[in-house]
Amino acid sequence: MSDQSKNQIDVEYVSPKTDKVMCDGGNEELGHPAVYFKIDKNQEVVCNYCNKKFIRRD
Repeated sequence: MSDQSKNQIDVEYVSPKTDKVMCDGGNEELGHPAVYFKIDKNQEVVCNYCNKKFIRRD
C-alpha cells in the first residue's frame, strides 16, 4: 500500500435529516466493530477506528 493511500481520508456526506451515522470500516471481514455517532448538532464526526469522516450537508 502506498503512503498516499494510507493518508487518504474517506468522507461520506449525509442528509441534514440524519441524526445518527454508523461506521463499520466498510470492508466486511476486514473492517472494525460497528460504532454509532450522533451528528445532530455537530456538522461532522470522525470515526475513532478508521478516521472516516461523516459530514452533514444542509
